[in-house]
Amino acid sequence: MKKRFKYLLLEIASPFIAILFAVLIGALVMLVIDKNPVEVYRTMFLFSFKRLDSVAIILFGMTPLIFSGLAVAIGFKAGLFNIGIEGQYLIGTFLAALAGFALKGLPTFIHLPLVILMGMLGGMLWAWLPIYLKVKRGVHEVISTIMLNYVSFSLIHYLIADVFMDKQQGLAPGVGNPIIRLPKIAATAVMPKMHSFLSNFGINLPQHVYLNWFLVLALLMAVGYYFLVWRTPFGYELRAVGHNPAGAETAGIKPGAVFFKAFLLSGAIAGLTGLSDLLSYFGYMDLDFPRGYGFTGIAVALIGKNGPLGIVLAAFLFAFLNRGAEGVQAFVGVPMETIVILQGVMILSIVVFSSVMGRYIRQQEKKEAALGSAAGKPGVTVGAQGGVK
Repeated sequence: MKKRFKYLLLEIASPFIAILFAVLIGALVMLVIDKNPVEVYRTMFLFSFKRLDSVAIILFGMTPLIFSGLAVAIGFKAGLFNIGIEGQYLIGTFLAALAGFALKGLPTFIHLPLVILMGMLGGMLWAWLPIYLKVKRGVHEVISTIMLNYVSFSLIHYLIADVFMDKQQGLAPGVGNPIIRLPKIAATAVMPKMHSFLSNFGINLPQHVYLNWFLVLALLMAVGYYFLVWRTPFGYELRAVGHNPAGAETAGIKPGAVFFKAFLLSGAIAGLTGLSDLLSYFGYMDLDFPRGYGFTGIAVALIGKNGPLGIVLAAFLFAFLNRGAEGVQAFVGVPMETIVILQGVMILSIVVFSSVMGRYIRQQEKKEAALGSAAGKPGVTVGAQGGVK
């Protein structure tokens, strides 16, 4: 039991060691560009955490990353690499925006949930084709999802700029040129901010902060992910197929069915990724709608080791780095590329450290099993890396 606890501590410590290593590499990069690392990191922390509104901006920024990371993690658990989160959340955002402005006369308690469900449906639909091709035709999901990302970019461009563009803008004198965007969503489809709720606890956020209830939904989704993966029969099948599809099939589990369910669920969660920006910040979808959440979600899932708590913390880390980057750009003159380098080194470090630590733990468990067998004791041990994960 003590050894198992030791291995668990090593697993938990490895990402923190990797982050510390990445911070040191980042410090070297800052020295190369003639910046004081201590001043840079100090500015990042003070700019991010000195004011409550800045913390709220970080929480707003981490919300889409939690959804994206959970969507990637569901695929990972089944042994699938859903690299199409980017395209899936854009399609989901479009369908949500369409429902947001096209449906009129509905009360908020019907309209808002319907818009959210449309977003999930859009992500699910865009995930259906690659998993169908994988299960029925053997096409690897990485190839099909990458290609569908590009298809989604072009399709969204066409739908926004040609089919559904709001042409009523700019008609009034002095308004200027119209933005290439969809019509604004109805007020009944807007996700409320958390300002009124937080004011009950003495936290008064300014109106330029768009922290909203999607954060709570994201955290609840992380809790649901935990119970689904580790507390349900489907979760066991998911982990079994991800660990060894052939062995799972021998045990009576159908890998194809699990692949389908896992990938569609991944797409449904991906469809929620852009809704915090759509239904709270912008109120419409345009050609410059935020992109990159899908690819960042891969890093979030890897850093979080596909666990719900790890994904939430990793999303917070990336949101903090993005917020801190604004501060060091404005007050220290550090280019944004430096923060991108820091993020990249952090991802690589965590992946490498986790791999090395996992290999070390497995080797130690094998040695203990061999020693137990030689001593005439049961040689089966269950360590931090053993069993179905």
